[in-house]
Amino acid sequence: MKRLGLILLLSTVTGTTPAYADWRWADPKFKQPKLRLYHCKTKQCKIKAKQVANLQLKLKISQYYWRKEREWTLWVKRYIPTCTWYGESGPGPQFAPFRYTVPNASGSGAFGKYQMMPGTYFSFARYKDWSPLDQEIAAHRLYGSQGISPWAAC
Repeated sequence: MKRLGLILLLSTVTGTTPAYADWRWADPKFKQPKLRLYHCKTKQCKIKAKQVANLQLKLKISQYYWRKEREWTLWVKRYIPTCTWYGESGPGPQFAPFRYTVPNASGSGAFGKYQMMPGTYFSFARYKDWSPLDQEIAAHRLYGSQGISPWAAC
C-alpha cells in the first residue's frame, strides 16, 4: 500500500506523461515482470500487487521516452552543414519523417537522411537500429571525426 502511494505521488509530482509511440526512435522492449505473490494471501493483495507492477512498467516506459526526447534535443541542436542532408535526401523540412527512409536513387546501398553506407553507419551509430535518432547520432559523430569529406554534395 505504501509503495502504491509512493509511485502515485512520484508520477504526479514529476509530471510524467503516459507512454506514447514516437517515430524518432525505436519503441522500448520492456516486458511486464512476472509477479511472485507468495506473500499475498487475499485477492485484494494480489490485485494491488498487479496494479503496482503495471504502474512501475508505465513509469519505466515514460522515463524511457523522456530520456530519448532529451537525447534527440541534444543531438539536433548541434551544428551540421545543410549540404550533408539537403542534397542527399532531397528538398523539404529538415526533420520530416520521410527523409529518414530514403534509399539511394542510384542503388549504391546508401540509406536515410544522410545517405550513409551501412558499414559507415554501423561504425558511428549508437543503437544500430536505423531510427531517426540513431541516424542523427551517426551523422553528427561522422561529421565530428571527418568533417564534410564523406559527403560528395558538400
